Amino acid sequence: MQCETHSPGIIREYDAPASIGTCTQLALAVRLTLASRSFFRLMCGPMTSRVLPSRQQWSISEMRTQGRHAALVVCIYVASYIALDWVSLVQVLPGVGFTLWNPPPAASLALLIRKGLRFAPALFVASVISDGVVEGYPLGIQPTLASEMIVAIGYTGVAAALRRWAHADQGFPRLADVAGLLVIAAAGVLITACLAVAAISTMHGMPPDLLAPSIHHFFIGDLTGIVGLLPVLLTFQQARERWKEVSIAIRICDVGIFGLGLGFALSVVFGVAHHQELQFFYLLLPPVAWIGVRHGLPCCAAAILIEQLALIFIITEFDYPRADFQAFQILSLTVTATGLILGAVVTERQRAEQLLRQQEAELSRVARITTAGALGGAIVHEITQPLAAVATYAHTCRRLLKSDSIDVELLSQTMASVESEIDRAGDIVERLRDFPGRVEQRRCPVDLAATIRRMAGMLAEEARAHGVTVRIDLRPAPQVKADRLQIEQVLMNLIRNAIEAVADCRDRERLVWIRLRQIDNDVQIEVEDNGPGVSPDIAQHLFEPFETSKLRGMGLGLWLSREIVKGHGGRLWWDATVVTGSRFVLRLPCSRK
Repeated sequence: MQCETHSPGIIREYDAPASIGTCTQLALAVRLTLASRSFFRLMCGPMTSRVLPSRQQWSISEMRTQGRHAALVVCIYVASYIALDWVSLVQVLPGVGFTLWNPPPAASLALLIRKGLRFAPALFVASVISDGVVEGYPLGIQPTLASEMIVAIGYTGVAAALRRWAHADQGFPRLADVAGLLVIAAAGVLITACLAVAAISTMHGMPPDLLAPSIHHFFIGDLTGIVGLLPVLLTFQQARERWKEVSIAIRICDVGIFGLGLGFALSVVFGVAHHQELQFFYLLLPPVAWIGVRHGLPCCAAAILIEQLALIFIITEFDYPRADFQAFQILSLTVTATGLILGAVVTERQRAEQLLRQQEAELSRVARITTAGALGGAIVHEITQPLAAVATYAHTCRRLLKSDSIDVELLSQTMASVESEIDRAGDIVERLRDFPGRVEQRRCPVDLAATIRRMAGMLAEEARAHGVTVRIDLRPAPQVKADRLQIEQVLMNLIRNAIEAVADCRDRERLVWIRLRQIDNDVQIEVEDNGPGVSPDIAQHLFEPFETSKLRGMGLGLWLSREIVKGHGGRLWWDATVVTGSRFVLRLPCSRK
């Protein structure tokens, strides 16, 4: 018998576990795993069926390869679990073995999220072996098996929830995913803690006054370990890629600032303010915030883990009492949650900027491809006219040369006309560009209000560079069925033309208005500016190809925009009733359900 004290005045005797060899532990764990295999297959079947082929489709060599790979993964996981369990054996609650910092569940969740829920039985195997190797089964065999089975089932459910609702397999790409991590992890750990402690109490006869401390230890320890280690395991590759992108000077600078900030915070918390540690705990947030703002979630998660390890090492070395350790862990959870949310915000913004750049590149590419497809008819029309004229003049010259009396003056005029038509064809060819081919329309419901905001945002820097103010008036309007990229191209062309039209105005405020409204069964967009307006010389040929007032323009923008709008069953015209500036009106039919 062994005697342990749980609280003042309460002493309870526990049966000391018999000595069990490692081979016996493995054999027992394998038998229990096989017995519970049907349950885990039922839980993991729907998800794993999409990952693995059916066993009838497997060849013998494929089955052997898959088996060796799975065995290797399980062995690495079990070894990592035991190592983490041994390292985290701090502030153990007597009699139950729960610690206030327990990172092994993070490794378990990472295994299920990365490799699939089919590895769920490995959680039970690893935890049973680790309890025997590290702690020697403090609860006895049966309570340990029951509690570890509940823990394995609970964390399998947590992993499934994180994969489905928090996109954990993608490294928590959005702020909502990080929030989902914190909520799902907290709820899952709390439920698992309550069920596991209830099972231990039922089978082991735990004193009532030990129930709450056991749940508290379980919850704080597992949650701290999960939110501290799991993001690092799932975003390690992203952090590595991010680290490769920055220069060595930036790496040294950022690591140096983080190290100095962390050292200063720890020295103040545990040195200068030794008896007021909790009041200065907020000093641990700026170093994490620095890495989060600079590099986003993946690197911020690594910084949080380093800070958490340093904090636990110092608290353990200073031999703080259990109550202070709990307080430190709760504050550490606050710093961790804040850092993860900040890193997620920065990462989401970086991803949005990258998507914006990709969209601009895609718009440029689609503009070239669409222009090429629409240019065919115009090229034939424009080139055919001068070539036909050249052929006619050449025929006339041949007839003049065959006549008895050659009219030199008429022949010279005809040859001059030939040269003029050839020059005209040359001018047309000079304005052509090499484009790759045609593009097919991909129509879908398009929210024009959102599209206008996006295009205005993409051209915001250009407008600011020219000192132009863009004002948007968006009224409720239904969606239209259109090719989103082509409509974006039209809007970008009209808005950019308006910005360039008022860019050179010096005597007035440079304004561009974009309006959206519904008119009967159509949606109308107006792009208006207060620039010099459309010149009378080109007003009649405004939408014809190769008509432009720009020095470097090809004269294809408005013509191409009108062709795109016509292809969508709409209209694009210039409103000549505007006194100052110019107004272009785009009208598209509403999408029908």
